[in-house]
Amino acid sequence: MDEIEELRAKAQSLKNELDSINDQLSRLGDSVEILPPPGKSGYLFKWQDRSIGWGGTKWALRYITLNRGRISYFLSHLETSPRYFLSLRGCAVRDEGWKKNRRHVSKSTPKGKDPPIDEVGAYFFVFSIYHYDGSNPAQDSADIVPLLRFSTPSLAEKTQWIQLLSEACAYCETESFLKEEATRNIEEEFRRQQQINMAQAMPQAERGTLPPLYFAQAEKRSGLLRRPSMSKLPKANQFRSKSKSSDAEKSEDKGYPPSRPMHRSAAPSFLSTEAQAQNYRGFFNLGMLILIVSNFRLILNSVQRYGFVLSVLPDISRFSIDTWEQFPFVTGMLLLQVALVLGFSIEWLLAHRKVYEPIGMILHQLNAHSSFGFIIMIVWNFIGVPTIAACLMLNAVIVWMKLLSYAHANQDYRLSSRKKENEVQHQNTLALIESLDQEDMGIEYPENVTLGNIYYFWIAPTLTYQIAFPKTPRIRKTKVLGIVLRMVIVFSLFTFLIAQTVAPNLENLLQDLEKTGGKITVSIMAEYWLKLSIPNTYLWLMTFYFYFHLYLNLCAELLRFGDRVFYRDWWNSCELGSYWRLWNLPVHYWLVRHLYFPCVRSGIPRGVATFAVFFFSAVMHEVLISIPFHMLRPWSFLGMMGQIPLVVVTKYLYRKNPGSSIGNIIFWTSFCLVGQPSKFDMDCSKSHFHTHIFATCVQSMPFI
Repeated sequence: MDEIEELRAKAQSLKNELDSINDQLSRLGDSVEILPPPGKSGYLFKWQDRSIGWGGTKWALRYITLNRGRISYFLSHLETSPRYFLSLRGCAVRDEGWKKNRRHVSKSTPKGKDPPIDEVGAYFFVFSIYHYDGSNPAQDSADIVPLLRFSTPSLAEKTQWIQLLSEACAYCETESFLKEEATRNIEEEFRRQQQINMAQAMPQAERGTLPPLYFAQAEKRSGLLRRPSMSKLPKANQFRSKSKSSDAEKSEDKGYPPSRPMHRSAAPSFLSTEAQAQNYRGFFNLGMLILIVSNFRLILNSVQRYGFVLSVLPDISRFSIDTWEQFPFVTGMLLLQVALVLGFSIEWLLAHRKVYEPIGMILHQLNAHSSFGFIIMIVWNFIGVPTIAACLMLNAVIVWMKLLSYAHANQDYRLSSRKKENEVQHQNTLALIESLDQEDMGIEYPENVTLGNIYYFWIAPTLTYQIAFPKTPRIRKTKVLGIVLRMVIVFSLFTFLIAQTVAPNLENLLQDLEKTGGKITVSIMAEYWLKLSIPNTYLWLMTFYFYFHLYLNLCAELLRFGDRVFYRDWWNSCELGSYWRLWNLPVHYWLVRHLYFPCVRSGIPRGVATFAVFFFSAVMHEVLISIPFHMLRPWSFLGMMGQIPLVVVTKYLYRKNPGSSIGNIIFWTSFCLVGQPSKFDMDCSKSHFHTHIFATCVQSMPFI
């Protein structure tokens, strides 16, 4: 305690000495120039004088800046424009004491005793800024109306803020501040007028062109302003007062007269178009609640009508390994492994110049296409269960695309490595990849041609090969368990919705078609379109979430694959073309690298190349649907090609009305509410679907 008292006495002595020096400087006149008080910034709790919390006064954390006689506050340090600023001319600062932090648990003070005043977090130290009329500010008056009130859990922070604020208030009473403030107002008015002139002088942009650039004159930087002398600077302690009561709770009850203004600036309503960007998360939560409640009613209606489908467990004995149904699937998967090993072998021969370049590339093409053709033959002739067939076809398409990417990318690496002038280009290419492992930083062709490398590429959640991939530092086991748990939940819900809502409606549809002799009528089409549109949308969204978010992230986590942007915000697409670019980035990257730009490099016009990409995508969609279901009907192909006019229409609407939701509404209507349910109805109208596809789908559903 003696040391503390000694330090306090020394601090008071230094303060008295500083005041004495300031008095001597003030008698020197204008010959001594000084700088304005230093600025300060940091987070403080600001009194919300127009809000009431459950505990009475409401405080909110704000970022405060003090600079050149102005105090401003921001919502956070990331904001560039202040929410409010106040000139401190005619103001003073007041120490309003402290109040105990009831949530603070002291680690050094015994229970039942108050912690020391300087323990950070134990108390909230309150100070305020108010109008100063020139009278003695030290008096404790209930008439003082605070303009701003702040609090901090640190006594040292409060002391520093009060000191700097009082010095800033003193500086604001000088003539130099008035001149600086006038200069600042003139500059702000000049910038505002310049913006108006720029808007008026800028010509209108023509359609199909970028808006023209306007280069404003550079601002002239004036020299440093001369700062006021000490003779004209009032003493800072004249603008600093202290409440007689150290209880901040009492000061909060004062200084709020009935005339205090509640409307302080012109501002638009939150839902108006003139308002700043708002967060509508609450409306989103409301929509989700309404969606859950309304669809729970539909499921309850289905349970009441058809019974609970999971009340009777399926017969597990039916899921036996049948030679004719399961063995072709295993054969197909083994055939894909043979294709991968052959792809590696061909590339190894090319890397070591054991075969000529053209012959090696022909072998790559034959290996990829023949493996894909064999899988199509196996699925069409030997696999009758659509779910198993679709799984094998999906793996075959993935391996086919990866083999082509592996061949094309390594050909580029190979040809570049044989030219000395391309070594720098290779290093620059590697420099584009961030988060590389140490062993991958200097990798060069043919060091990447290994069996482990091609198998990593086979399992990796990407279709485009490159010599090195970004990696994460480690595998997070908790994240893996979380993804697996979500996969189980989503898969269970997916199976339940098919069995409880889709299957009964399809059975009813087939019964109605039998009554009409297989002829689909407008009434039947409309009825089942409405019944299937919503469940079909849910199933498609769950499929997307299960595969593109959960499954691909699981593979990426297990392989430490770094780039996990497998999709972007396609749900906000205002034109149909942007949806196809955003919803499946692995396929989009493959099409851009291995189809679009090869077409452009060969001299094909860009419009024709874009059409070729869309045509190829439509064909592959038809293959993935028609082959597993054993029906050669071009509904998927025509559905995709029929979207080309919608792409043009939505793009035109977006250009005419930028920011409008018309294109997004057209996208959701055409894709999820019209296209897929209509395809369901048209497929069910065929007897082949009735006798074979539907039966096998329903029977195999519990065992997927």
